[in-house]
Amino acid sequence: MKFDELIMYGNTGNIILKTFHSTVSPVKRAYNAHHHTECELSVFTEGSGIYSGQGREYEFDKGDIFLFGSNEEHCITAINREINLLNIQFEPRILWEHSENIELLKLFTARNKNFSNKFSNSDTDLSKYIFNIENELRNQKAGYKIKVKYLLLSALIHILRNYPYINTDAVITSANSTDQLMNAMQYIDSNLNNKMTLKDIADTACMAQTYFSYIFKKFNGISPWEYITIKRVERAIEMLKTTNMTKLEIAEQCGFSSASNFYKAFLKITGKKPKDYCNKTYKQN
Repeated sequence: MKFDELIMYGNTGNIILKTFHSTVSPVKRAYNAHHHTECELSVFTEGSGIYSGQGREYEFDKGDIFLFGSNEEHCITAINREINLLNIQFEPRILWEHSENIELLKLFTARNKNFSNKFSNSDTDLSKYIFNIENELRNQKAGYKIKVKYLLLSALIHILRNYPYINTDAVITSANSTDQLMNAMQYIDSNLNNKMTLKDIADTACMAQTYFSYIFKKFNGISPWEYITIKRVERAIEMLKTTNMTKLEIAEQCGFSSASNFYKAFLKITGKKPKDYCNKTYKQN
C-alpha cells in the first residue's frame, strides 16, 4: 500500500520530485515490472525480501538502499518480513537543468561491470540524505525546495564518490542548450492530450529530429515516445481513480488514438489493466 505522499512542483507546475512510503505484507510475487519516467532512490526502513530488476536479484534487509534510473525495470518479488519502503522519485531534469550537474548523469549512463542497484545498509550518511529530503518536504520551511535539491545532489555525489560502480572518466555529451531541451519537455507535458509528431517536439527545441531524439534519451534515459506514453498512462491512472469517465473517454482525453493502443500501453507500463485502477479500489505497492 502506498501512503504519506509528499510532492514538490517545478516552476512550471509539473511534479519534479515526490516521496512516499510503500508497505507490503509477507508474500511471494510474480515478476511484474513497473515503469516510470522518474529515477528512484529508496531505503527499506523495515522488512526483508528480494528485489528483482534488470535480470538480477538482490536480497534486501532493513537499511538497504537502492537506486534505479528512469524506466529501469524493478519489482519486489519476495517479502519475508513486512516492508516499509521510503521512495524518492525525481525527474532526471533535476540533473541536467543546470549544466554543472550533468556529471551526475554518469550514475545512469556510465555504469561499469561492477554496478549494483543496491547500496550498503551500513551507509548511514546516504540514508540520512534520504530521510532529510522527506523531512524538508514535510516541513516546507523557507527555502525547502533549494534544500531538497541540495540534499538529493549530495546523495548522488556521495554514491559517485564512494562506490566503484561508475566510470567517472566517461564523457557526457551535453546539449547545445539545456533550455532548449527544457522547452521541449514543457511542450510535451502541456500537450499530452493532443496529437504530437517528433518534428513538432524537436522544433520547440530548435534541433534536428535525430539529434533531438539522441539528446533526449541521453539526458532522460528514455526516448521521447516512451516518455510520452508513460506520462499519458500516469494521467489516465489519475483520471480512472478520480473521475466517473469511461475508459474510452479517458483514453481520448489522454491522447491515445484508439482503445486498443490505450490497453496495450497500459499493460506494458503498469503490468495491469485499466479496470484495476477504477473506483479508487486499487492500492499500489
